[in-house]
Amino acid sequence: MQPDIEIYLLSCNKDKIIEWLQTHFKIIEQKALNETLLSLNVATNDTEFEVQILEQAAGKRFTSVWLNSDKTPWQDDVECAKAAYKALNCEIRCNIASWSETEEQDPDQWWHINQYEEGPFIWR
Repeated sequence: MQPDIEIYLLSCNKDKIIEWLQTHFKIIEQKALNETLLSLNVATNDTEFEVQILEQAAGKRFTSVWLNSDKTPWQDDVECAKAAYKALNCEIRCNIASWSETEEQDPDQWWHINQYEEGPFIWR
């Protein structure tokens, strides 16, 4: 289980993302931290944690969704990306493995899911 989850959604409406999150979590509080960053305080079972939605996270067209918890329905970024793609039908990108200072993983190695394919690729 990863300590947190982060996925990147290509050209996906923020309201659609919030609707998808509401199918998994109860949103307790929602506040805009600035014009591109939204912070949600969510709950699932007995756990509360923060979710941040950052528009224009990777260029102008990607939105980052960061779930600051290991208490999500997904084991890792890739599992979350697959669920998001199924629900939102927009291209999703994520890190192949959980980030670690000690691992030798190529930082440009990512996973993507779109209407044409799913699999690893280099994101530069």
